Amino acid sequence: MSVFRSLLLFLAVVALLGQARAEEPLQEPLSLAMSGAFQPFSTTDARGRLVGFDADVAREVARRMGRTPVLVQAEWAGIQAGLQAGKFDLICGSMAITPDRVQSLDFTLPYYVSGAQVFVRSGRGSLKGARVGVTEDSTYTRYIRDHPELFGQARILVFGSEAEIVAACNTDKVDAFVSDRIVGGFYLQQGRAVDIVPRGGLLYREACAIAAPKGSPELVRQVNLALLSMVQDGTYSELYRHWVGQDPDLGVLLQAWSEHVSLLPLDLRPLASGRRARFAEEVPSMLSLLGQGALLTLRLSLLTALLALLTGTLAGLAAVSRSRILRAAAAGYILLVRGTPLLVQLFLAYFGVATLVNHLTGVELVGAFGAALAALVVNAGAYNAETLRGAILAVDRGQWDAAASLGMVRSVILRRIILPQAFRDSLPSLGNNMVVLIKDTSLVGAITLVELTYSARNIVFQTGQAFLPFILAALLYLVLITGLSAAVRSVELRLGRSRGRRGGVR
Repeated sequence: MSVFRSLLLFLAVVALLGQARAEEPLQEPLSLAMSGAFQPFSTTDARGRLVGFDADVAREVARRMGRTPVLVQAEWAGIQAGLQAGKFDLICGSMAITPDRVQSLDFTLPYYVSGAQVFVRSGRGSLKGARVGVTEDSTYTRYIRDHPELFGQARILVFGSEAEIVAACNTDKVDAFVSDRIVGGFYLQQGRAVDIVPRGGLLYREACAIAAPKGSPELVRQVNLALLSMVQDGTYSELYRHWVGQDPDLGVLLQAWSEHVSLLPLDLRPLASGRRARFAEEVPSMLSLLGQGALLTLRLSLLTALLALLTGTLAGLAAVSRSRILRAAAAGYILLVRGTPLLVQLFLAYFGVATLVNHLTGVELVGAFGAALAALVVNAGAYNAETLRGAILAVDRGQWDAAASLGMVRSVILRRIILPQAFRDSLPSLGNNMVVLIKDTSLVGAITLVELTYSARNIVFQTGQAFLPFILAALLYLVLITGLSAAVRSVELRLGRSRGRRGGVR
């Protein structure tokens, strides 16, 4: 009986605890996005957790709003599109307030003020003609282009993060870069930027705020109240000192509040005069920019396809060679390339191989285009090699014996009999590899090449439209791939007719 009573008592306690927990109000989550690649504002720790000034501000703001903070790491290139698509509630990622962004996003009051700073190699004089690195979707590109007296004939190289820019500096890919004063100074303090020093004063000031979807006045009001209470009780200054290493200038911050109060969504007025462009009026200008990216994509794809076909043929022949060494080398090449991501190969080609070649020759012999071409050729060549290896082995063994009986040596048999059949039979697969290649060129934007996809992303940054630029880019990709597929199909039909086929299967 005592056991039974104990069990009843236990069940009663569990029921009471469950009821108490059910009566506790559940906090609604608040998701805040940041890049995680902008030290000391946002990065990831050893456990993969987002940390930094932005991350701590985001957590504290959510708590003061009575919400559960959920931090989301999002690529900066698509962070605005993600917000507009409802993937997260806010962007707390050091986003500067600009007239273009105000047209498509709501902003809170600034939570810190910094500015654009030039960092150069020590001893360098003029910036004219220099290779200048900037991050994508930053305000620095426009400033450089609008001030030729400082950056005349400068070549702008766009990178995904400050970390990539620092790596480019250390591998002699850029001569200078423009970054946030605090971020650039952080890398200098950490000793990660070798032989780099700040040059002059700030180019201009930037006020960074938390961004919300357009038409979110109540959400912005709650965030502003949370920021105000953080400043009042000293939490803001404590977080700033911890991550930036100095006291915040609250006077500058409050001045920025007074300057941007008119941009709050309740009183928001368009900054640009006149009405915004309609859909039809925006398409021509977008197509002009996308067309430039499409030309680079097409040029890179065609060159890669030709060189990869040659590389794949040689590797495929090596894979069926009688030489054990050649077979092992071909198998290792195919395994290594197909077992590693193309993006990794692009970084190795750009920051590794290209840097080494340029250092040994003393000139910039291999640039971003050359590195991308090399990586794509090596990658596509491995897939072509495996395709051709299978096609060569699929040729009937009797043809080898028949040709040998006529006195042909192995090399002649391969060149005149086996390879023509292997190419014809593998043409559909080779064409598919070329289609994949065209789409793979979208990754070369990671090493500063502005191809079709990167052009679409740049338009998104400038206009705030999340879908139209990518729809137009998709249509251009469809045109390129349809044209290629039609050309491959035409060659396939000609080769089929030469064999007595009229199309289709028999």
